[in-house]
Amino acid sequence: MIEASENELIEVGEYRQSGRKVKMRADAAAALQNMIFQARAEAVAIVPISGFRTIAYQEILFQKATARYGSEAAAARWVARPGSSEHHTGLAIDLGDENEPAGDVEVSFEKTGAFGWLQENAARFEFEMSYPPNNSHGINYEPWHWRFIGAPDAKQIFQK
Repeated sequence: MIEASENELIEVGEYRQSGRKVKMRADAAAALQNMIFQARAEAVAIVPISGFRTIAYQEILFQKATARYGSEAAAARWVARPGSSEHHTGLAIDLGDENEPAGDVEVSFEKTGAFGWLQENAARFEFEMSYPPNNSHGINYEPWHWRFIGAPDAKQIFQK
């Protein structure tokens, strides 16, 4: 994956008052902010969890996953290898439901109002779920992980 440059990124929020800023490429950020605004107008509170990640940060996450799951192969079903994460592009975002923090980056997110709203509406804002059940990438189901496909270069970046 091509890593976005810092000057392409815009802050789209902070992860649950943790101090960790969530950033995306400007085109994706604008679409996300519009989508979140529309969801809130319909009484659904979608929150950003994780956006752009550097390759170095992804390395840390992958090492932790390898320790947790016992092998790199097992870890790669849950955490992308450094250099291959959609998060490097600045076009991918992990989303949560403001009222259901226990569902953050968990399959249980699929039971939230935010997920239901995304299923029905995300395509209107040019977002799609990257890893649905039984996806061709061999990645475990991640209902929280969405990518912006409205960027002119998204087709090259997210070749299926």
